[in-house]
Amino acid sequence: MQPVSDNCNVVRDGACACRDRAHRCAACVLALSVLLVAPSRQIAAQENAVIWSEPTNISNTLTLSTHPAVVSDSLGYVHVFWSEEVGGPVGDRGDMIGTGNTILYTRWDGTSWSEPVDVLFVPNEAIAEFVAVDVGPDSRLHVVWTGQSNFYYAQAPSWEADSARAWSQPMAVAADSARTQWESDVAADSTGAVHIVYATQGDLAGIYHIRSRDGGVSWDTAQRVSEPLGLLETAYANVRTIVDDADRIHIVYQTTQAQGFGQAVYYVRSDDGGVSWSQPEQLGYRDPGDFDASYPYLLDAGNGQLHLVYLDGPNVGRSYRISHDGGETWSEPQDIISEMEGVNGFIIPLVDGAGQLHLVVNMRTRATQVVGIYYTRFLGNDWAPVRPVDTSSVAAPSAHYTAAAVRLGNELHVVYDDIGRGDIWHVQGIITAVEPDPTVVPETPMPAQTEEASRTPATDALTLTTTPRPEVGATEGSPSELPTENSSAESPVAVLAPVAAVVVLVLAAVFVMIRRRRLGP
Repeated sequence: MQPVSDNCNVVRDGACACRDRAHRCAACVLALSVLLVAPSRQIAAQENAVIWSEPTNISNTLTLSTHPAVVSDSLGYVHVFWSEEVGGPVGDRGDMIGTGNTILYTRWDGTSWSEPVDVLFVPNEAIAEFVAVDVGPDSRLHVVWTGQSNFYYAQAPSWEADSARAWSQPMAVAADSARTQWESDVAADSTGAVHIVYATQGDLAGIYHIRSRDGGVSWDTAQRVSEPLGLLETAYANVRTIVDDADRIHIVYQTTQAQGFGQAVYYVRSDDGGVSWSQPEQLGYRDPGDFDASYPYLLDAGNGQLHLVYLDGPNVGRSYRISHDGGETWSEPQDIISEMEGVNGFIIPLVDGAGQLHLVVNMRTRATQVVGIYYTRFLGNDWAPVRPVDTSSVAAPSAHYTAAAVRLGNELHVVYDDIGRGDIWHVQGIITAVEPDPTVVPETPMPAQTEEASRTPATDALTLTTTPRPEVGATEGSPSELPTENSSAESPVAVLAPVAAVVVLVLAAVFVMIRRRRLGP
């Protein structure tokens, strides 16, 4: 560690060697106070460093917790959902054993996590899995998930999402689920329209899009946007959708083959809000000798720039493509993060408030086979070397199914599944060179605390048709006005407030000691 002054040298274990007692009392206390108060664990020694927190178990339940989803909103909240096996066996579960039946929720307000609460489940439905979430321009949360053979949808104001009573009645969006992983997703556009995409099986197997033009109250007829399965393809899976800043809808998905490996990766888009769709474009394919073609994940970086990360070929690194024209054309695939290998779920690209690209990696190192959560950022032409974020917690060796979101433009929030113990973990990174978004910090509504957050059974879901093109009915309620109370959601600047207080006290102490030495006893 560098000396804090010409008269003092603070070493790693906190000892110091000073030529002057006054400097020891001031400079050493200042340096050590900063080290003790600062909440960081790991600081990347590079420009635009990201300071990562200690990993935290945010589910911490005795039953199985799995497959998390996360989103941040303009009010400064981070919302995390996952599937919980309520009433299931207690204790460590072992890798990938068990299925959730209820959607649980917790929220970060800038200071602490709310108590996890079960907010969504359907009576007589044995499964509630692979939840996905997005937030609309009115700060309402839109959630979809997979049941035994149906897809479900519900919504709630984001500031009341910790109350089960704030959620609309779960509605069945479609029947004939493909029962694969991440087979539905949801995105809201700038007009408040909600877009759901999902995969089905049977005679009408495919990827379908269904739209609500009134924020989830009523729904149009579903449209098939995929082509029929190819010769080696057996099912659809890992469906992801986003809406860009021009309200274009983008969908990526994969197909699987007989042994369960990914066979191909496809992309399709709509430039008119879901009225018409482009022909699906194949961007990856499992050739003889390849391991997989799977887990496509899209990012909208603004101004027509899209980034796609997926697996294609051996289970080493990932393939990466970029589009500069809203998905009309794509670059040739580039091999990235080749120092990593493995398939633990999606690799998540993110963009911060300054337009910089980040990548959250859940894989293992090729050289040392260390599993965990890793991080890299885009340098303009290539990605920086991958750095560890969580490789030493009890969750790291079995980390899977990562999801991530950006809060306030300068915070990275990463959630992941410890499949060995059945818990959901979280780690936060603060991008030091990016200021928090000043437009969302003030006037943050307080979440509703007027009732006990408890499991509230929903009424029966809507009657289903047996085709993947259903007309669905209306949800309960409508968007309400934002409450006017303020909360104390903190920005990264507020997190450093204790450090500033220590500095002020230390400087005052230095002034008093110097004055006493000059005036004498």
